[in-house]
Amino acid sequence: MTHLIGQRILVTGATGLIGGPVAEHLAVDNEVFALARFSDPEAQIRLQAAGANPIVADIKLLTAEDIPEGLDYVIHAGATTASTSERSRADTFETNVQATGRLMRMVGPIKGFVYCSSGSVYDYGGPRPLAEDDRFGLHNGIPTYSASKIAAESLVEFLSREEQIPTTVIRIFTVYGPAGGTVTSRVDLVERGETIPVYRGGPNHHSPMYIDDAVEKVEMAAILASVPPLVVNFGGSETCSVQEYTKMAADILGLGVSYRESDSAYYPIWADVTKMHATLGRCRVSVAEGVRRVIEAKELREATSGIHGIPG
Repeated sequence: MTHLIGQRILVTGATGLIGGPVAEHLAVDNEVFALARFSDPEAQIRLQAAGANPIVADIKLLTAEDIPEGLDYVIHAGATTASTSERSRADTFETNVQATGRLMRMVGPIKGFVYCSSGSVYDYGGPRPLAEDDRFGLHNGIPTYSASKIAAESLVEFLSREEQIPTTVIRIFTVYGPAGGTVTSRVDLVERGETIPVYRGGPNHHSPMYIDDAVEKVEMAAILASVPPLVVNFGGSETCSVQEYTKMAADILGLGVSYRESDSAYYPIWADVTKMHATLGRCRVSVAEGVRRVIEAKELREATSGIHGIPG
């Protein structure tokens, strides 16, 4: 089986950068329940138009009554994101850790649970790709977010074993698309003629994954869920530096681009995707093509305010 068909699927964080497109994609062939707070009514309308069934709820306040019966799969993308995580340690841990555990307890016997973790769980290893067995650490600028994701991974693994819930943990690195993401935010900086902050000491390598590839791989992650959990890096098949992809954008736009080193810029991390290629498959959208699509979708971001910001 390479596609989910005729399944009952809950997607949390259904208005987010990943959750929204995943819910829309899966709703084509499945009964999808899209859970979010829906502070933007337009997002609820879009998901309904795509065939999903919205559930208006806060992940921190979920009860069993909020969970549809007879679920087959859960894609848990709901979280306090890196952009807001440092405001309150208590709130971030309540959302990213405790609420995740409660959700796993409430969904009952299912075929697969996908937990969206982060590449930010890794310690900075210098200029080299990070593999699944590299040590944990706190990412600069977002230590609370990193710690919450590390804690949640441990809880998810425990509950997968304890409750016999087939699970996949995807450590998301640099997903982007027309609506937002760190790559997209930097491309917008290029178009506005602003200087790009970069971490000191050479090229800032990353693993950009376009949203179309991310959606397909989330679906495969659900299909491959296991006990104990499959843990896999989730990044683009190409390694590409900030300097390289912003230069691509500048060339397309016919503009120049400049950089400034900053200790407050996120340090560069990129994924060893050997295991991802063996399990979830290779990415199909090149970085160059993804950057072109982002530039062409500028009006979409202006209408929705985009998702993500760039520190530094």
